[in-house]
Amino acid sequence: MGSLSQVLIRANREYAVNAISKRYHRVLSGAMLSSAAFDNIDSLASEDSIKVWTAEEEHAKRECIRNVTVMDIYDIKMERRESDHSTLRLLDNWL
Repeated sequence: MGSLSQVLIRANREYAVNAISKRYHRVLSGAMLSSAAFDNIDSLASEDSIKVWTAEEEHAKRECIRNVTVMDIYDIKMERRESDHSTLRLLDNWL
């Protein structure tokens, strides 16, 4: 068998590996969900919107050292609307 300290070390290692594995899979799932959302936005966005977003991003990258508030372009700006809440259920299940 092994000493108590060896058993505890092995148990802690197994716990850590399991915890890291679960977090990795959760992050991977979130990344896939985000990727799908961005693909959806990209496919629905107009060419003019994409040009504006690109210009805003380039400006933010240039100016962020002098003025961090330019990074506010990455803040979520949504209009409230009625939906079927399927995305919310998907996120709720994921979390």
